[in-house]
Amino acid sequence: MCRNSIFVENKDKKEITIPVDLLNWYYETNKDLATIMWNDDDRIFYVSPYFQEYISHTKTELCGNHWSILFNEEEQNKIKNHFSKYSDQLLLPDVRLKNENSIEIEFDICISRLFIKDMFVYICQFKNESYIKKLEKMVVESEKLILAAQLSAGLVHEIRNPLTSLKGFLQLVQSGVQQKEEYYRVMIGEIDKLEKITTELLQMAKPLKKQMKMEYVKELIEDVAFMLDTQSSFKDVNLEIKCDPTIQIVCNASQIKQVLINLILNAAEAMTNRGTIYLHTYIKNQFVIMDIIDEGEGITPEVINELYEPFFTTKEQGTGLGLIITQHLLDLHQAKLEVRPNKQKGSTFTILLPLSHPS
Repeated sequence: MCRNSIFVENKDKKEITIPVDLLNWYYETNKDLATIMWNDDDRIFYVSPYFQEYISHTKTELCGNHWSILFNEEEQNKIKNHFSKYSDQLLLPDVRLKNENSIEIEFDICISRLFIKDMFVYICQFKNESYIKKLEKMVVESEKLILAAQLSAGLVHEIRNPLTSLKGFLQLVQSGVQQKEEYYRVMIGEIDKLEKITTELLQMAKPLKKQMKMEYVKELIEDVAFMLDTQSSFKDVNLEIKCDPTIQIVCNASQIKQVLINLILNAAEAMTNRGTIYLHTYIKNQFVIMDIIDEGEGITPEVINELYEPFFTTKEQGTGLGLIITQHLLDLHQAKLEVRPNKQKGSTFTILLPLSHPS
């Protein structure tokens, strides 16, 4: 590489000159972008100034080397297969590289192929997404804690009732009243209820993890129904559930529960916390479909278009982050969320989860 220009040879050994000052200026002003370039002989001939901060290789090690040095086998195959069939850009999300301190950095990558002076030049841009991912995770965790706090306020009454019952039976036993087997059955039942409530709350507040396993959908829905049934604002809302008990999905249970709670609470608020919400689950076209249908005023096309904008809300006390968080959690499951107004009244929020088959 020369000081003021880059000399590159094409396959016919014809030398072309690419000015480097302009390239360096561009990447000086876009420090979250790192770039390498390679020719149609697959050899790297340009490394942008800040790229070395992100990787363990030096610029000397990269220049003249094969571009595949930076990618794992799966990523290499994607790049080769794409440009053997197509000429447009290739986008590769979530590519991870380790820097000289062995810290893993996450990138979204865009590779373009340009035809310059009788040769192909590949421009590979690395967009540092680590701080964005961290920010997303912080927002998700904050929303989880807020939701857990909101639910816990309603659960205080449900926790107090079993404790009062337990206290009463223990006082009877302490006073010498003849003990009956029925007392113990009731006390164990109340303790089981307390255990279920605290377990669900702890699950909601757990840090975000990518651990997934096979779960029965109906069991997830029943846990959510139990949680919501403890909310005072939900006392005039009837939740009608239709779900085949054999349907299973691979998922993170607490994340899917949070999605359901978010959507069901939204539906309840759309009906001013009075009426029936229908939660129907079925299988269609290799998807587990979950329809959440409310009896509110319905949703307009204009509002549907704005739903996924951060901080957009139709509620006076809303944050505008609920559906953003919901969509993010569904993205982690390669799932989709669709919204449509009903013909008569209300709206339907539909979750489409990839169908999982038990091994």
